Amino acid sequence: MSCLTRGSRAVISLLALLLLCLAISGCGSNADLTVFVMPREYIPDGVTDKVEQKLQAAFGDEKTIQVNASPMYNEQKLIVEIAAGGNGILVLPKEKLAGMLSQGPALQLDKWFKASDYPTGVMESDLGDSKKPNVVKGLFAIPLEKTIFKDAGYGEKDIFVIIPANAPDVDLSVQVLKELIKK
Repeated sequence: MSCLTRGSRAVISLLALLLLCLAISGCGSNADLTVFVMPREYIPDGVTDKVEQKLQAAFGDEKTIQVNASPMYNEQKLIVEIAAGGNGILVLPKEKLAGMLSQGPALQLDKWFKASDYPTGVMESDLGDSKKPNVVKGLFAIPLEKTIFKDAGYGEKDIFVIIPANAPDVDLSVQVLKELIKK
């Protein structure tokens, strides 16, 4: 007879899966900035390599930029990637981004980019806390079609590029995002 209940085994299994995801997401990266892509369906082969090469060429030996992608959409993987906080830029489907912005996970980009250039990236986000909400409307995302991802062969509709609120180096994230929108 097992001393663990069915619920305890489920919790242990879930924790083990979460730890595995954390271990996989953090393996071997010594990049100064990581761009993480979570496609809605899939990302074509070679896209991340093309984007990474273009970004690396722009930064030379000064900074190391890494571009990673999930082979297909996975909610748990996305949660781990956001919670781990190691990514400087995230590329996400609009419907997932809109839901997440209600919790404030992205930086407002109006300081660095013109909202009028990216009207579909103007959204509302709650920048407050659970006790005092602070809903702000502004530029939080850049549409994928305005980036070099499209030129590299990834043109999925309603995908957006954001800088997560927990980006390790905001200044570098902004520099990389500026390179991503150069065509």
